[in-house]
Amino acid sequence: MRFNGKVLFVTGGGSGIGAATARRFASEGGKVAVVDLSRETAEAVAKSLPESAGALAFGIDVSDEAAVKGAIGETHAKFGRIDCVFNGAGHVVFGPIEDYTLEEWNRLFAVHAGGTFLVCKHVLPIMHAQGSGSIVNCGSTAALSSGKNNGPYAGAKGAIMAFSQQLALDAGPEVRVNVLVPGRTLTGMTTKAYTARYGNDLDEAMKQAGQVNIQKRVARPEELAGPICFLFSDDASFITATRLVVDGGQTAI
Repeated sequence: MRFNGKVLFVTGGGSGIGAATARRFASEGGKVAVVDLSRETAEAVAKSLPESAGALAFGIDVSDEAAVKGAIGETHAKFGRIDCVFNGAGHVVFGPIEDYTLEEWNRLFAVHAGGTFLVCKHVLPIMHAQGSGSIVNCGSTAALSSGKNNGPYAGAKGAIMAFSQQLALDAGPEVRVNVLVPGRTLTGMTTKAYTARYGNDLDEAMKQAGQVNIQKRVARPEELAGPICFLFSDDASFITATRLVVDGGQTAI
């Protein structure tokens, strides 16, 4: 029960890695605020958590500063603190760069980099006032190795990774800031991406998607939630400004 008395604010919490992280954190005694673009999915995850989690649910766009500030403020007002943040909200649009619109580019950066910035901006004063906190931002192996027609998404994730390293210096020593760098993982977002790239049969698409790593498979969201919660925990008390790559060995080959 590592997270007794602690509070998690998780974006992208309505599905995938964010939902798995919310469940793992709550299962170890923590309280959770679930944030998603869809209030319906955020509420579904919140209702699935143990009653002890006292879960809140927010349906907001993380690129909307007023909405982010409001959700953080409401979470703080209910629980009295925010100890951990996972910035997992995001989406992906593939395509040749010459076919990409500026609107698509700006939207990717607004959600991924902008949303991460806004949550960090508004949660840091709370963490500094309480004297502690742990933020885990979501990068991607797309920012470490090249993929066809994936430039804007990789750019947005690369921005998060660079920003997080700088933020760790500004936020420390009280607050630790790290990046979780997932490899290919089965989520609502990636299901569409894999079938678009490898064909409509999901099982075959997952098999093909997994060929890029040593383990020859796609990860389950729960396999990312464990490393994220490690970074939140006191076991990682001397870890900050670090990228934890969880990719089945993809970036090694």
